[in-house]
Amino acid sequence: EGDSVLYATAARDKDTRDLDFLPLSVDHQERFSSAGLTSGAFNKRDGRPAEHEILVCRLIDRPLRPLIADGWRHETQLLSWVLSYDGERTCDPLAITASAAALWLSDVPLKKPVAAAMVGYVDGRLVMNPTLEQMEHSRLHLIVAGTEDAVLMIEGAADFLPEALMVEAVSFGHEAIKLQCAALEELAKVAGKEKKYDTIKTPPEGIQTAVDEAYAADVDKLYSGSMTKKELSTAQSELSKRVTEEMEELFPEETAAVKSAYKDLMCRRIFQLGKTEGVRIDGRRLDEVRPIDSEAGLLPRVHGSALFTRGETQTVATATLGDSGMKQK
Repeated sequence: EGDSVLYATAARDKDTRDLDFLPLSVDHQERFSSAGLTSGAFNKRDGRPAEHEILVCRLIDRPLRPLIADGWRHETQLLSWVLSYDGERTCDPLAITASAAALWLSDVPLKKPVAAAMVGYVDGRLVMNPTLEQMEHSRLHLIVAGTEDAVLMIEGAADFLPEALMVEAVSFGHEAIKLQCAALEELAKVAGKEKKYDTIKTPPEGIQTAVDEAYAADVDKLYSGSMTKKELSTAQSELSKRVTEEMEELFPEETAAVKSAYKDLMCRRIFQLGKTEGVRIDGRRLDEVRPIDSEAGLLPRVHGSALFTRGETQTVATATLGDSGMKQK
């Protein structure tokens, strides 16, 4: 529906790299020409990515990165370009689905097809893929991404909606995702490439077990909730360095695999901490927010100023008013 057209490609390097992470990059661009516009600058080419485009890159990356097979070390790039835009609906969920489709049809070992949906809440009802006009009156701006059987990411904002309605909205979006994933499965049967698994580097047997047995207690102590943010950061760095140095003696030439095993241990411990004990790594409950404080009129000579504090994070904002001669004409 509509005249928006989005082009997405997936490409990978032929050779692998000796890394301990997935080298995936995402580039999303909403071209001026897609809406019949040109840049106001002397250079009429599309410039650096706008803030919104960078945020869409993150939306694309989040649900896809965890589903690429562990050990994939080919430099991989996803390009998403809006070639035609009708101005009716946002292209953000389409960018996620198109990029996922390109990756799913390629030989990059994506485990399952991924899709996305936009959900709004207008006039007391949930709306799938709402128009921009509807979104102006919507109390919910929600993007859901996932596979046919699981939700991988939710991103959005809501106007004090109850939790039950938010859960319903996620489920509502997931129903649309299921249909798209089923379509991608059928598309892969006729246009998909065989997945490339022969270059995936699997860690030597015993590394994960050795790391788990040697450092599980240290990780539990690390995430006991007794440290400040700065103390935790220092302790994490020290433990990571110790793990790398000590495991080097047992598994020489396998530094990347050791780091990956240690990261896996941390992720599992953090997940279990929240699941079994209902607390986060800083000791807060799952439904507990950081202490929040604000102070207005902080600076004596500026027109307006404020200090906002959340936990151990602070920001200072200032406002300056121009006279009537500075107004835009």
